[in-house]
Amino acid sequence: MKELTAFGLSTHESEIYIALLKAGMVTANRIATITGLKRSTTYDNLALLMNKGIVSQTIIDNVHNYQAADPEKLVRILEERKDAVQKILPKLNEMKEQISERSGVSYFEGKKGAVSVLSDIFEETDELLFYGSRKMARDVLTHYPESFAKKRTELGIRLRAVLAEEDRPDPFYKEPEAKRLSKVRFSKELDGLTANVFVYNGKVSFLTSTENIAGFIVKNKDIFLQQKKIFDILWDNAKK
Repeated sequence: MKELTAFGLSTHESEIYIALLKAGMVTANRIATITGLKRSTTYDNLALLMNKGIVSQTIIDNVHNYQAADPEKLVRILEERKDAVQKILPKLNEMKEQISERSGVSYFEGKKGAVSVLSDIFEETDELLFYGSRKMARDVLTHYPESFAKKRTELGIRLRAVLAEEDRPDPFYKEPEAKRLSKVRFSKELDGLTANVFVYNGKVSFLTSTENIAGFIVKNKDIFLQQKKIFDILWDNAKK
C-alpha cells in the first residue's frame, strides 16, 4: 500500500502489517505463508515493526504470536514524530544557520561570468548597496547594465548607490519606478573607476569594467560588514 510506504514503512513492512490486520494474532510462520516472504525476511521486518510500535508480540504456550496495532495508532505515532521534530526544530535551524554562515568565494570571467555575478543579486535580496561607475560598465557590457537595472526595479529591490559624477546625466534614475526604489548620490572620485562593488544579502560582489572582465562573489560576514561600512562612508561624503 503506497500510503503506508509514504508513512515510512518499507514494502515488506507494509505487506506484513496489512497481513496482520487481516489475520489477527498469528505466528511468524503463518505471516510468511500469507505474504510469501522468506522466514528470515519476515522475522527481520517484524522486529522493525515492533520497534516502531505498530506490531505487538504475545507468547502463548512458548509460541511467539504477532498482532497489528490499531490503525489509529499510526496517526498518533505521526503526531508524536511531529512533536519530536518540533522540539528539535530550533537546534536544526541553528545548524542550518551555521552552515549558511560558511564563507566562500566564486570567480567568474567574461561577459557570461558578469551575468552570473549580477544575476546572483536577484536571489533573496531586499536592498542593494552599490558604488562604482555605470558609465564604465556600459562601455564594456553594452546593454546589460540597463537590463539589470530594469529587472531590479521589476523585482522591487531597493537600491542605495554612490555613482561616479560622470553618471549624473544617466536618465534611468529619473524614471518613476527607478526613482521610487533608488536613492542615489554622486562622487567625482569614482569617475573612470574600472571595478564596481555590490553589497547585498551577506555577500559582496566585485565586477571589473575592463576588456578582460572578471568577477568575484564573496560570502563572508566580516568582508560584508567591512564593505557596508565603506559604503556608508562614501555615502556620507557623496553629493546629491
